[in-house]
Amino acid sequence: MACLVGLLATVGRTRTERPVQAAVGRPAAGVEPHWQLFLDDHVIERSTGFRRVVHPPRPRGVVLEPDQPWETQGLSIMHVGRRRDGKFECYYRVHGERVLSDTHAYAVSDDGIHWTKPDLGLVPAPGGGKSNLLPCGAPFDVGFLGTSPDPGKRYLLGLGDHPRGFKMEMFFARELPDWQNDPKWKDKLTRAGTKPSYKLGLNFWDQATREWVFMRQSPNPPPTRCIARWSTKDLKNWEVRSVLYPDAHDSSDPRSFDEAYGMHAMVTEGLVLGFIEWFKGDQTRPDLAVLERELIGRVHMKGPMETRIAVSRDGGFTWDRTVSREAWIPHGSQPNSYDRLVVMYASPVRNGDEDWIYATVIDGDHASGMGYGRPGRSRGALYTQKHNRYVSLQAGNTAQVLITKPIRVTGRTLQLNVDGSRGEVKVGVGIDKPITIFDTVGHLPSYMVRDRQNRTHLEPGFQVGQCRAIHANSIEHTVEWKDSDLQVLQGKTVRLYIMVRDANVFGFRFK
Repeated sequence: MACLVGLLATVGRTRTERPVQAAVGRPAAGVEPHWQLFLDDHVIERSTGFRRVVHPPRPRGVVLEPDQPWETQGLSIMHVGRRRDGKFECYYRVHGERVLSDTHAYAVSDDGIHWTKPDLGLVPAPGGGKSNLLPCGAPFDVGFLGTSPDPGKRYLLGLGDHPRGFKMEMFFARELPDWQNDPKWKDKLTRAGTKPSYKLGLNFWDQATREWVFMRQSPNPPPTRCIARWSTKDLKNWEVRSVLYPDAHDSSDPRSFDEAYGMHAMVTEGLVLGFIEWFKGDQTRPDLAVLERELIGRVHMKGPMETRIAVSRDGGFTWDRTVSREAWIPHGSQPNSYDRLVVMYASPVRNGDEDWIYATVIDGDHASGMGYGRPGRSRGALYTQKHNRYVSLQAGNTAQVLITKPIRVTGRTLQLNVDGSRGEVKVGVGIDKPITIFDTVGHLPSYMVRDRQNRTHLEPGFQVGQCRAIHANSIEHTVEWKDSDLQVLQGKTVRLYIMVRDANVFGFRFK
Protein backbone atom coordinates (compact mmCIF):
# COMPACT_ATOMS: atom_id res chain seq x y z
CA MET A 1 0.00 0.00 0.00
CA ALA A 2 2.82 2.39 0.89
CA CYS A 3 4.53 1.65 -2.43
CA LEU A 4 1.29 2.33 -4.31
CA VAL A 5 0.74 5.62 -2.47
CA GLY A 6 4.31 6.67 -3.17
CA LEU A 7 3.96 5.88 -6.88
CA LEU A 8 0.72 7.82 -7.20
CA ALA A 9 2.18 10.76 -5.37
CA THR A 10 5.19 10.80 -7.68
CA VAL A 11 2.92 10.78 -10.69
CA GLY A 12 0.96 13.66 -9.17
CA ARG A 13 4.05 15.79 -8.53
CA THR A 14 5.49 15.36 -12.02
CA ARG A 15 2.26 15.96 -13.85
CA THR A 16 1.08 19.41 -14.85
CA GLU A 17 -2.70 19.66 -14.91
CA ARG A 18 -4.16 22.08 -17.39
CA PRO A 19 -7.87 22.77 -17.53
CA VAL A 20 -9.67 21.32 -20.50
CA GLN A 21 -11.25 24.04 -22.57
CA ALA A 22 -15.02 24.01 -22.30
CA ALA A 23 -15.10 24.04 -26.09
CA VAL A 24 -12.80 24.00 -29.10
CA GLY A 25 -13.17 27.66 -29.97
CA ARG A 26 -15.71 29.96 -28.36
CA PRO A 27 -19.32 29.99 -29.52
CA ALA A 28 -20.30 33.11 -31.43
CA ALA A 29 -22.55 35.67 -29.78
CA GLY A 30 -26.09 34.37 -29.50
CA VAL A 31 -25.00 30.75 -30.03
CA GLU A 32 -25.62 28.15 -27.34
CA PRO A 33 -22.53 27.07 -25.31
CA HIS A 34 -20.84 23.91 -26.56
CA TRP A 35 -21.47 20.51 -25.03
CA GLN A 36 -18.69 18.16 -23.98
CA LEU A 37 -19.82 14.94 -25.62
CA PHE A 38 -18.44 11.57 -24.57
CA LEU A 39 -17.44 10.58 -28.10
CA ASP A 40 -13.82 10.30 -26.95
CA ASP A 41 -11.77 10.79 -23.77
CA HIS A 42 -10.95 14.44 -24.40
CA VAL A 43 -12.52 15.63 -21.14
CA ILE A 44 -12.43 12.33 -19.19
CA GLU A 45 -9.86 11.51 -16.51
CA ARG A 46 -11.38 8.26 -15.28
CA SER A 47 -14.22 6.12 -16.60
CA THR A 48 -13.50 2.90 -14.75
CA GLY A 49 -16.57 0.67 -14.56
CA PHE A 50 -18.40 2.35 -17.45
CA ARG A 51 -19.23 1.05 -20.91
CA ARG A 52 -19.06 3.39 -23.88
CA VAL A 53 -22.17 2.64 -25.92
CA VAL A 54 -22.86 3.66 -29.53
CA HIS A 55 -26.57 4.48 -29.99
CA PRO A 56 -27.89 3.85 -33.53
CA PRO A 57 -30.71 6.19 -34.57
CA ARG A 58 -34.20 4.81 -35.14
CA PRO A 59 -34.90 3.92 -38.79
CA ARG A 60 -38.07 5.55 -40.13
CA GLY A 61 -37.88 4.02 -43.61
CA VAL A 62 -37.72 5.47 -47.10
CA VAL A 63 -39.21 8.97 -47.35
CA LEU A 64 -37.96 10.20 -50.75
CA GLU A 65 -38.55 8.02 -53.82
CA PRO A 66 -37.07 8.43 -57.33
CA ASP A 67 -40.43 8.85 -59.03
CA GLN A 68 -39.68 11.32 -61.84
CA PRO A 69 -39.06 10.13 -65.41
CA TRP A 70 -35.44 11.33 -65.26
CA GLU A 71 -34.72 9.61 -61.92
CA THR A 72 -34.43 6.16 -63.47
CA GLN A 73 -31.35 5.11 -61.48
CA GLY A 74 -32.30 6.71 -58.18
CA LEU A 75 -31.32 9.74 -56.11
CA SER A 76 -28.90 10.76 -53.36
CA ILE A 77 -29.86 13.22 -50.61
CA MET A 78 -27.18 15.92 -50.42
CA HIS A 79 -28.65 18.60 -48.13
CA VAL A 80 -31.73 18.99 -45.94
CA GLY A 81 -32.52 22.18 -44.04
CA ARG A 82 -35.32 24.44 -42.83
CA ARG A 83 -36.61 27.41 -44.78
CA ARG A 84 -37.74 30.69 -43.25
CA ASP A 85 -41.36 29.55 -43.51
CA GLY A 86 -40.54 26.47 -41.41
CA LYS A 87 -40.78 23.97 -44.24
CA PHE A 88 -38.10 21.39 -44.86
CA GLU A 89 -36.18 21.66 -48.12
CA CYS A 90 -34.11 18.94 -49.74
CA TYR A 91 -31.44 19.11 -52.44
CA TYR A 92 -30.75 15.74 -54.01
CA ARG A 93 -28.55 14.43 -56.80
CA VAL A 94 -30.37 12.77 -59.67
CA HIS A 95 -29.17 9.50 -61.20
CA GLY A 96 -30.49 8.51 -64.61
CA GLU A 97 -29.56 7.83 -68.23
CA ARG A 98 -31.12 11.11 -69.40
CA VAL A 99 -29.33 13.50 -67.04
CA LEU A 100 -25.71 14.59 -66.62
CA SER A 101 -23.52 13.55 -63.67
CA ASP A 102 -23.89 16.68 -61.52
CA THR A 103 -27.65 17.16 -61.87
CA HIS A 104 -29.59 18.13 -58.75
CA ALA A 105 -33.25 18.60 -57.94
CA TYR A 106 -35.39 20.16 -55.22
CA ALA A 107 -38.12 18.88 -52.88
CA VAL A 108 -40.11 20.47 -50.03
CA SER A 109 -42.03 19.09 -47.07
CA ASP A 110 -44.23 20.37 -44.25
CA ASP A 111 -43.24 17.59 -41.84
CA GLY A 112 -39.93 16.22 -43.13
CA ILE A 113 -41.57 12.89 -44.03
CA HIS A 114 -43.96 13.57 -46.91
CA TRP A 115 -42.21 15.36 -49.78
CA THR A 116 -43.35 17.11 -52.95
CA LYS A 117 -41.24 17.99 -55.97
CA PRO A 118 -42.43 21.39 -57.23
CA ASP A 119 -42.24 22.53 -60.83
CA LEU A 120 -39.59 25.26 -60.62
CA GLY A 121 -39.39 26.25 -64.28
CA LEU A 122 -35.62 26.71 -63.98
CA VAL A 123 -34.24 23.75 -65.93
CA PRO A 124 -36.26 21.99 -68.62
CA ALA A 125 -36.99 18.33 -68.07
CA PRO A 126 -35.13 15.93 -70.34
CA GLY A 127 -37.24 15.91 -73.47
CA GLY A 128 -38.90 19.22 -72.55
CA GLY A 129 -41.43 20.46 -70.05
CA LYS A 130 -41.31 21.64 -66.45
CA SER A 131 -39.30 19.97 -63.74
CA ASN A 132 -37.92 20.32 -60.23
CA LEU A 133 -34.36 20.31 -61.58
CA LEU A 134 -31.92 22.96 -60.33
CA PRO A 135 -29.30 25.06 -62.12
CA CYS A 136 -26.80 24.47 -59.27
CA GLY A 137 -25.01 21.74 -57.43
CA ALA A 138 -25.60 20.65 -53.85
CA PRO A 139 -25.26 23.39 -51.19
CA PHE A 140 -22.89 23.13 -48.24
CA ASP A 141 -23.66 24.82 -44.93
CA VAL A 142 -20.26 26.23 -43.96
CA GLY A 143 -21.72 28.76 -41.51
CA PHE A 144 -23.86 27.09 -38.87
CA LEU A 145 -22.22 23.68 -39.41
CA GLY A 146 -18.83 24.82 -40.62
CA THR A 147 -17.77 27.83 -38.51
CA SER A 148 -17.44 30.26 -41.41
CA PRO A 149 -16.55 33.61 -39.77
CA ASP A 150 -18.45 35.64 -42.36
CA PRO A 151 -22.29 35.55 -42.24
CA GLY A 152 -22.28 36.34 -45.96
CA LYS A 153 -20.54 32.99 -46.47
CA ARG A 154 -23.11 30.79 -44.76
CA TYR A 155 -23.69 28.56 -47.79
CA LEU A 156 -21.63 27.39 -50.74
CA LEU A 157 -23.23 26.64 -54.11
CA GLY A 158 -21.71 25.27 -57.31
CA LEU A 159 -22.60 26.66 -60.74
CA GLY A 160 -21.12 26.29 -64.22
CA ASP A 161 -21.68 25.27 -67.80
CA HIS A 162 -19.22 22.39 -68.16
CA PRO A 163 -20.11 20.20 -71.18
CA ARG A 164 -20.65 17.22 -68.87
CA GLY A 165 -22.78 19.23 -66.47
CA PHE A 166 -20.20 19.67 -63.72
CA LYS A 167 -20.75 22.68 -61.44
CA MET A 168 -17.11 23.70 -60.87
CA GLU A 169 -17.56 27.41 -60.07
CA MET A 170 -18.18 28.10 -56.38
CA PHE A 171 -20.36 30.88 -54.96
CA PHE A 172 -21.13 31.98 -51.41
CA ALA A 173 -24.60 32.98 -50.22
CA ARG A 174 -26.01 34.40 -46.99
CA GLU A 175 -29.18 32.38 -47.57
CA LEU A 176 -30.13 29.64 -49.97
CA PRO A 177 -32.13 30.91 -52.95
CA ASP A 178 -35.91 31.06 -52.84
CA TRP A 179 -36.29 29.02 -55.99
CA GLN A 180 -40.06 29.37 -56.19
CA ASN A 181 -40.38 33.12 -55.64
CA ASP A 182 -37.12 34.91 -56.43
CA PRO A 183 -36.18 35.15 -60.13
CA LYS A 184 -33.15 37.29 -59.20
CA TRP A 185 -31.59 34.69 -56.92
CA LYS A 186 -28.29 34.78 -58.80
CA ASP A 187 -27.75 38.46 -57.94
CA LYS A 188 -27.43 37.51 -54.26
CA LEU A 189 -24.47 35.17 -54.80
CA THR A 190 -20.81 36.11 -54.37
CA ARG A 191 -18.17 34.41 -56.48
CA ALA A 192 -15.86 32.31 -54.30
CA GLY A 193 -13.50 30.31 -56.51
CA THR A 194 -13.17 27.00 -58.33
CA LYS A 195 -12.75 23.35 -57.41
CA PRO A 196 -10.88 20.59 -59.25
CA SER A 197 -13.75 18.08 -59.15
CA TYR A 198 -17.52 18.34 -59.08
CA LYS A 199 -17.44 15.88 -56.17
CA LEU A 200 -15.69 18.41 -53.94
CA GLY A 201 -17.28 21.06 -51.76
CA LEU A 202 -16.57 22.68 -48.42
CA ASN A 203 -17.37 21.24 -45.00
CA PHE A 204 -15.85 23.81 -42.66
CA TRP A 205 -13.43 26.68 -42.07
CA ASP A 206 -10.33 25.77 -40.03
CA GLN A 207 -9.35 28.89 -38.10
CA ALA A 208 -6.03 27.41 -36.94
CA THR A 209 -4.71 26.91 -40.48
CA ARG A 210 -6.94 29.58 -42.04
CA GLU A 211 -8.20 27.33 -44.78
CA TRP A 212 -11.39 25.76 -46.07
CA VAL A 213 -11.64 21.99 -45.65
CA PHE A 214 -13.55 19.17 -47.32
CA MET A 215 -13.38 15.51 -46.27
CA ARG A 216 -13.84 12.72 -48.81
CA GLN A 217 -12.18 9.67 -50.31
CA SER A 218 -8.49 9.98 -51.12
CA PRO A 219 -7.56 9.55 -54.80
CA ASN A 220 -5.94 6.18 -55.57
CA PRO A 221 -4.38 5.32 -52.19
CA PRO A 222 -2.94 1.79 -52.39
CA PRO A 223 -3.73 -0.76 -51.09
CA THR A 224 -7.14 0.33 -49.76
CA ARG A 225 -9.53 3.23 -49.86
CA CYS A 226 -9.01 5.84 -47.16
CA ILE A 227 -10.14 9.36 -46.24
CA ALA A 228 -8.38 12.53 -47.34
CA ARG A 229 -8.42 16.10 -46.11
CA TRP A 230 -8.86 18.43 -49.07
CA SER A 231 -8.01 22.03 -48.22
CA THR A 232 -7.66 25.43 -49.87
CA LYS A 233 -6.71 28.86 -48.56
CA ASP A 234 -7.75 30.88 -51.61
CA LEU A 235 -10.52 28.65 -53.09
CA LYS A 236 -8.38 28.16 -56.19
CA ASN A 237 -5.33 26.12 -55.19
CA TRP A 238 -6.05 22.88 -53.36
CA GLU A 239 -4.00 20.49 -51.25
CA VAL A 240 -4.92 16.89 -50.45
CA ARG A 241 -3.50 14.53 -47.83
CA SER A 242 -4.66 11.13 -46.64
CA VAL A 243 -5.59 11.26 -42.95
CA LEU A 244 -7.71 8.23 -41.98
CA TYR A 245 -6.95 4.62 -42.93
CA PRO A 246 -8.31 1.28 -41.80
CA ASP A 247 -5.85 -0.02 -39.21
CA ALA A 248 -4.70 -3.21 -37.51
CA HIS A 249 -7.95 -3.41 -35.52
CA ASP A 250 -10.05 -3.51 -38.69
CA SER A 251 -10.80 -6.59 -40.74
CA SER A 252 -8.42 -7.66 -43.50
CA ASP A 253 -10.29 -10.91 -44.07
CA PRO A 254 -10.74 -11.02 -47.88
CA ARG A 255 -14.36 -12.10 -47.36
CA SER A 256 -15.09 -8.87 -45.46
CA PHE A 257 -12.28 -6.41 -46.13
CA ASP A 258 -12.71 -3.10 -44.30
CA GLU A 259 -12.32 0.16 -46.23
CA ALA A 260 -13.04 3.79 -45.37
CA TYR A 261 -14.98 4.57 -48.54
CA GLY A 262 -15.85 8.22 -47.89
CA MET A 263 -16.83 10.74 -45.25
CA HIS A 264 -19.23 13.59 -44.60
CA ALA A 265 -17.94 16.01 -41.95
CA MET A 266 -19.48 18.84 -39.96
CA VAL A 267 -18.47 21.05 -37.05
CA THR A 268 -20.62 20.54 -33.98
CA GLU A 269 -20.06 21.24 -30.28
CA GLY A 270 -16.55 22.54 -30.91
CA LEU A 271 -15.25 19.46 -32.75
CA VAL A 272 -15.34 17.96 -36.22
CA LEU A 273 -17.69 15.00 -36.43
CA GLY A 274 -17.08 12.63 -39.32
CA PHE A 275 -19.70 10.24 -40.71
CA ILE A 276 -17.66 7.50 -42.38
CA GLU A 277 -18.97 5.39 -45.25
CA TRP A 278 -17.58 2.08 -44.03
CA PHE A 279 -17.35 -0.56 -46.76
CA LYS A 280 -16.99 -4.29 -46.13
CA GLY A 281 -15.85 -5.77 -49.44
CA ASP A 282 -15.64 -9.31 -50.74
CA GLN A 283 -12.21 -9.72 -52.34
CA THR A 284 -12.57 -13.42 -53.05
CA ARG A 285 -14.05 -12.99 -56.53
CA PRO A 286 -11.14 -13.30 -59.00
CA ASP A 287 -13.33 -12.30 -61.96
CA LEU A 288 -13.90 -8.81 -60.55
CA ALA A 289 -10.45 -7.74 -61.66
CA VAL A 290 -11.62 -8.19 -65.25
CA LEU A 291 -14.19 -5.44 -64.84
CA GLU A 292 -11.81 -2.74 -63.67
CA ARG A 293 -8.58 -2.54 -61.71
CA GLU A 294 -6.95 0.66 -60.48
CA LEU A 295 -4.28 1.36 -57.89
CA ILE A 296 -6.78 0.82 -55.12
CA GLY A 297 -7.42 -2.72 -56.34
CA ARG A 298 -10.76 -4.29 -57.06
CA VAL A 299 -12.88 -1.18 -57.13
CA HIS A 300 -16.03 -3.06 -58.06
CA MET A 301 -15.90 -5.70 -55.36
CA LYS A 302 -19.17 -6.74 -53.80
CA GLY A 303 -20.19 -5.79 -50.28
CA PRO A 304 -22.44 -3.75 -47.97
CA MET A 305 -21.78 -0.29 -46.52
CA GLU A 306 -22.66 1.17 -43.13
CA THR A 307 -22.14 4.53 -41.43
CA ARG A 308 -19.66 4.95 -38.58
CA ILE A 309 -18.57 8.04 -36.67
CA ALA A 310 -15.15 9.47 -35.78
CA VAL A 311 -13.96 12.66 -34.08
CA SER A 312 -11.30 15.24 -34.92
CA ARG A 313 -10.23 18.09 -32.66
CA ASP A 314 -7.53 19.55 -34.90
CA GLY A 315 -9.41 20.46 -38.06
CA GLY A 316 -9.46 17.02 -39.68
CA PHE A 317 -5.73 16.16 -39.56
CA THR A 318 -6.07 13.41 -36.95
CA TRP A 319 -9.11 11.32 -36.07
CA ASP A 320 -10.08 9.54 -32.87
CA ARG A 321 -11.68 6.23 -33.78
CA THR A 322 -12.75 5.21 -30.27
CA VAL A 323 -16.38 4.87 -31.38
CA SER A 324 -15.81 3.93 -35.03
CA ARG A 325 -15.19 0.22 -34.43
CA GLU A 326 -18.88 -0.51 -34.91
CA ALA A 327 -21.74 0.83 -36.97
CA TRP A 328 -23.68 3.89 -35.92
CA ILE A 329 -26.20 3.25 -38.72
CA PRO A 330 -25.91 -0.46 -39.59
CA HIS A 331 -26.57 -1.77 -43.08
CA GLY A 332 -29.39 -4.18 -43.85
CA SER A 333 -28.66 -7.83 -43.13
CA GLN A 334 -29.97 -9.26 -46.42
CA PRO A 335 -28.50 -8.75 -49.94
CA ASN A 336 -31.76 -7.14 -51.07
CA SER A 337 -32.45 -5.09 -47.90
CA TYR A 338 -33.62 -1.57 -48.75
CA ASP A 339 -30.69 -0.25 -46.70
CA ARG A 340 -27.95 -2.64 -47.80
CA LEU A 341 -25.79 0.44 -48.41
CA VAL A 342 -26.16 3.44 -46.09
CA VAL A 343 -24.38 6.68 -47.07
CA MET A 344 -24.58 10.13 -45.47
CA TYR A 345 -23.97 13.23 -47.59
CA ALA A 346 -26.21 15.55 -45.54
CA SER A 347 -25.77 16.80 -41.97
CA PRO A 348 -28.49 16.03 -39.38
CA VAL A 349 -31.34 18.52 -39.01
CA ARG A 350 -32.51 19.59 -35.55
CA ASN A 351 -36.24 19.02 -35.11
CA GLY A 352 -37.48 19.72 -31.59
CA ASP A 353 -35.43 17.60 -29.18
CA GLU A 354 -34.39 15.23 -31.98
CA ASP A 355 -31.80 15.06 -34.73
CA TRP A 356 -33.27 13.95 -38.06
CA ILE A 357 -30.74 12.17 -40.23
CA TYR A 358 -31.40 11.88 -43.95
CA ALA A 359 -29.29 9.19 -45.60
CA THR A 360 -29.05 7.67 -49.06
CA VAL A 361 -29.87 3.95 -49.01
CA ILE A 362 -29.39 1.40 -51.79
CA ASP A 363 -31.19 -1.94 -51.96
CA GLY A 364 -28.22 -4.00 -53.10
CA ASP A 365 -24.53 -4.55 -52.53
CA HIS A 366 -21.88 -2.18 -53.81
CA ALA A 367 -21.41 -2.57 -57.58
CA SER A 368 -24.56 -4.66 -57.99
CA GLY A 369 -25.26 -5.08 -61.68
CA MET A 370 -21.56 -5.12 -62.53
CA GLY A 371 -20.92 -8.85 -62.90
CA TYR A 372 -23.54 -10.07 -60.38
CA GLY A 373 -27.07 -9.23 -59.38
CA ARG A 374 -29.37 -6.47 -60.54
CA PRO A 375 -28.48 -2.77 -60.19
CA GLY A 376 -29.57 -1.35 -56.84
CA ARG A 377 -31.93 1.62 -56.43
CA SER A 378 -30.78 4.58 -54.39
CA ARG A 379 -33.45 6.37 -52.33
CA GLY A 380 -33.73 8.77 -49.41
CA ALA A 381 -34.30 7.35 -45.92
CA LEU A 382 -34.91 9.00 -42.54
CA TYR A 383 -33.41 8.11 -39.17
CA THR A 384 -34.20 9.92 -35.91
CA GLN A 385 -32.43 10.24 -32.57
CA LYS A 386 -32.58 12.49 -29.53
CA HIS A 387 -30.21 15.44 -29.98
CA ASN A 388 -26.49 14.71 -29.50
CA ARG A 389 -27.09 11.12 -28.42
CA TYR A 390 -24.51 9.47 -30.62
CA VAL A 391 -22.60 7.83 -27.75
CA SER A 392 -23.04 7.47 -23.99
CA LEU A 393 -21.11 6.29 -20.98
CA GLN A 394 -23.26 3.69 -19.27
CA ALA A 395 -23.10 2.21 -15.78
CA GLY A 396 -24.98 -0.86 -14.54
CA ASN A 397 -26.64 -1.49 -11.20
CA THR A 398 -23.41 -0.89 -9.30
CA ALA A 399 -22.85 2.85 -9.03
CA GLN A 400 -19.74 4.15 -10.81
CA VAL A 401 -18.10 7.58 -10.61
CA LEU A 402 -16.95 9.32 -13.77
CA ILE A 403 -14.21 11.89 -13.10
CA THR A 404 -13.47 14.65 -15.60
CA LYS A 405 -10.21 16.40 -16.27
CA PRO A 406 -9.89 19.90 -14.81
CA ILE A 407 -12.36 22.19 -16.53
CA ARG A 408 -13.23 25.85 -16.01
CA VAL A 409 -16.77 26.71 -14.92
CA THR A 410 -17.93 29.05 -17.68
CA GLY A 411 -21.63 29.34 -16.88
CA ARG A 412 -24.12 29.77 -14.06
CA THR A 413 -25.58 26.27 -14.36
CA LEU A 414 -24.46 22.74 -15.23
CA GLN A 415 -26.55 20.72 -17.66
CA LEU A 416 -26.41 17.02 -18.50
CA ASN A 417 -27.65 15.15 -21.55
CA VAL A 418 -28.79 12.14 -19.56
CA ASP A 419 -31.16 9.20 -19.42
CA GLY A 420 -31.64 8.35 -15.77
CA SER A 421 -35.20 7.08 -16.17
CA ARG A 422 -34.31 3.57 -14.92
CA GLY A 423 -31.71 4.57 -12.35
CA GLU A 424 -30.15 7.71 -10.99
CA VAL A 425 -27.37 10.20 -11.57
CA LYS A 426 -25.75 12.63 -9.12
CA VAL A 427 -22.91 15.11 -9.59
CA GLY A 428 -20.25 16.40 -7.24
CA VAL A 429 -17.90 19.30 -7.97
CA GLY A 430 -14.35 19.37 -6.63
CA ILE A 431 -11.21 21.48 -6.73
CA ASP A 432 -7.86 19.67 -6.65
CA LYS A 433 -6.02 19.85 -3.33
CA PRO A 434 -2.81 18.09 -2.26
CA ILE A 435 -3.35 15.41 0.39
CA THR A 436 -0.60 14.29 2.78
CA ILE A 437 -0.35 10.52 3.12
CA PHE A 438 2.44 8.94 5.23
CA ASP A 439 4.34 12.24 5.11
CA THR A 440 4.08 12.17 1.32
CA VAL A 441 2.33 14.94 -0.59
CA GLY A 442 -0.09 13.32 -3.02
CA HIS A 443 -1.94 14.93 -5.87
CA LEU A 444 -4.60 12.27 -6.24
CA PRO A 445 -7.87 13.80 -7.41
CA SER A 446 -8.40 11.07 -9.98
CA TYR A 447 -8.08 8.19 -7.56
CA MET A 448 -10.36 9.04 -4.66
CA VAL A 449 -13.52 10.95 -3.93
CA ARG A 450 -13.10 10.53 -0.16
CA ASP A 451 -10.15 8.93 1.60
CA ARG A 452 -9.99 6.93 4.83
CA GLN A 453 -9.52 10.06 6.87
CA ASN A 454 -12.78 11.44 5.43
CA ARG A 455 -10.93 14.04 3.37
CA THR A 456 -12.37 14.96 0.00
CA HIS A 457 -11.69 17.15 -3.01
CA LEU A 458 -15.38 17.94 -3.30
CA GLU A 459 -16.39 21.48 -2.43
CA PRO A 460 -18.69 22.10 0.57
CA GLY A 461 -22.26 22.10 -0.67
CA PHE A 462 -21.31 20.32 -3.91
CA GLN A 463 -20.71 16.79 -2.70
CA VAL A 464 -22.37 13.90 -4.52
CA GLY A 465 -24.75 13.26 -1.62
CA GLN A 466 -25.87 16.90 -1.69
CA CYS A 467 -26.96 16.71 -5.34
CA ARG A 468 -30.62 16.21 -6.07
CA ALA A 469 -30.92 12.78 -7.69
CA ILE A 470 -31.57 12.84 -11.44
CA HIS A 471 -34.14 10.35 -12.75
CA ALA A 472 -34.98 12.29 -15.90
CA ASN A 473 -34.58 11.44 -19.57
CA SER A 474 -33.57 14.85 -20.90
CA ILE A 475 -31.20 16.30 -23.48
CA GLU A 476 -30.51 19.31 -21.21
CA HIS A 477 -31.23 18.59 -17.55
CA THR A 478 -30.06 21.28 -15.11
CA VAL A 479 -28.18 19.82 -12.15
CA GLU A 480 -29.23 21.10 -8.71
CA TRP A 481 -27.66 20.88 -5.25
CA LYS A 482 -29.78 21.07 -2.12
CA ASP A 483 -28.19 24.16 -0.56
CA SER A 484 -25.70 25.52 -3.11
CA ASP A 485 -25.65 27.45 -6.36
CA LEU A 486 -23.02 26.80 -9.04
CA GLN A 487 -22.62 30.53 -9.61
CA VAL A 488 -20.26 30.68 -6.60
CA LEU A 489 -17.79 28.52 -8.55
CA GLN A 490 -18.02 30.45 -11.82
CA GLY A 491 -14.55 31.09 -13.28
CA LYS A 492 -12.86 28.42 -11.13
CA THR A 493 -11.17 25.27 -12.41
CA VAL A 494 -12.92 22.17 -11.12
CA ARG A 495 -13.48 18.50 -11.74
CA LEU A 496 -16.91 16.92 -12.06
CA TYR A 497 -17.58 13.66 -10.22
CA ILE A 498 -20.60 12.12 -11.96
CA MET A 499 -22.10 9.19 -10.07
CA VAL A 500 -24.13 6.93 -12.38
CA ARG A 501 -26.27 3.89 -11.59
CA ASP A 502 -28.38 2.11 -14.24
CA ALA A 503 -28.20 5.18 -16.46
CA ASN A 504 -26.57 6.74 -19.53
CA VAL A 505 -24.78 10.09 -19.67
CA PHE A 506 -24.08 11.55 -23.12
CA GLY A 507 -22.36 14.82 -22.22
CA PHE A 508 -22.45 18.02 -20.19
CA ARG A 509 -22.11 21.77 -20.56
CA PHE A 510 -21.98 24.92 -18.47
CA LYS A 511 -24.62 27.47 -19.40
